[in-house]
Amino acid sequence: MKIIIIANRLPVKVLRIEDQFSIERSEGGLATGLGSLETEAEKYWVGWPGIFTDDDLEKKEITDKLHAMQFHPVFLSAEQIENYYEGYSNSTIWPLCHYFSSYIEYRADYWEAYRQVNALFCSEALPFIGDDDIVWVQDYQLMLLPKMIRDKQPNANIGYFHHIPFPSFELFRVLPERKEVLEGLLGADLIGFHTHDYMRYFINAIYRVLGLSCSLDEISLENRIVQVDAFPMGINYDL
Repeated sequence: MKIIIIANRLPVKVLRIEDQFSIERSEGGLATGLGSLETEAEKYWVGWPGIFTDDDLEKKEITDKLHAMQFHPVFLSAEQIENYYEGYSNSTIWPLCHYFSSYIEYRADYWEAYRQVNALFCSEALPFIGDDDIVWVQDYQLMLLPKMIRDKQPNANIGYFHHIPFPSFELFRVLPERKEVLEGLLGADLIGFHTHDYMRYFINAIYRVLGLSCSLDEISLENRIVQVDAFPMGINYDL
């Protein structure tokens, strides 16, 4: 069994030093938190390496270095970084989830880039996802990914964790792509939030947008049950 962690960023960053590439550990909170995960299963990580290059030889060199560490890079173009990451993720979803409604930017090219990049992550991860493996998708940059993986691997074990607040329906309903986002998340078997309030807001959105039956912490789909729960993220004191 393998655990495939899929996040916007790898837990390392690739730096260009003159004509060579150096790999250093990331200081990000998500990387630090998940780095303390204790398991006997093989761990693979899919994510952006934090560097832009459009040179195929450089991409191969970076990929070979990262594959040796069981990291799988997703290379993004400058336009994708701008529209997917700085755009839809951080200028639409992030202010929406944090109740900064006056800062929310809606643009069709942001959404298109978000869909494209989620599909890139899916293509990178699919070749090494087996039926018994656990896929763990991380955070708001990849909310379409669980369904994309489910459509290609119906028997996959998929979890998703939302590392930022999930807003109340009164704000979430203004998102034009709310239906697609919720359907994307429901590709997971287990959806986690930091608090019960965020979990309750999510279930309320599922009911009011998709009209799906919810019972406590379970969402009933045609052929399976999606579990929803709160998992406050802590640290491993033993490491």
